Amino acid sequence: MRVGERRATPAVGHNDGLTQALTFVVAPLLLGLIGYGLDRWLGTRPVLMLALACFGVAGTFVTSFYEYQARCAREDEGKPWTRRRA
Repeated sequence: MRVGERRATPAVGHNDGLTQALTFVVAPLLLGLIGYGLDRWLGTRPVLMLALACFGVAGTFVTSFYEYQARCAREDEGKPWTRRRA
């Protein structure tokens, strides 16, 4: 087989850890920065910054939980312990 005839196989799961790590950092940080900008613009204390950062953290955890459940369901699909008994 020649080099040009081979097809590249996609690497599965290699970037999942990096994606999840970036999600845990970027979402709360970005929302916190937006809250900080709103606080400066409105002249309030860092209420919006803290509220939006906490919202980002909670949203990240909820998203991770549902992604984990979906991944487990895909992995368990067709396994003996998931079959219904008649």
